[in-house]
Amino acid sequence: MSGGLERARGHLAAAGAELEAACRAWGLWADEVRERAEQRLGTGPADPRVCRDLEYARALDAGRPFLEAARVAAEALRAAGPGCAGPETAIGSPHS
Repeated sequence: MSGGLERARGHLAAAGAELEAACRAWGLWADEVRERAEQRLGTGPADPRVCRDLEYARALDAGRPFLEAARVAAEALRAAGPGCAGPETAIGSPHS
């Protein structure tokens, strides 16, 4: 196999790992937004009113591009073939 292809696969795997890190960072931020919504509403995590909070809804919507990019990267890693080691818990992976 070509060294250039292996390098490309390595970059793809690194990009996938970075996208997973971005998803985790977004998730932590969205969780902080949820906690603020709970405090504003005087509720807890199981209260469905939190899901109707506009700020929290926007925080969840903001994560779509991160999740989609991570899903596409995971698919690309699988399509790149054997020897392209990537995160096994990529968003959208059957292993997650």
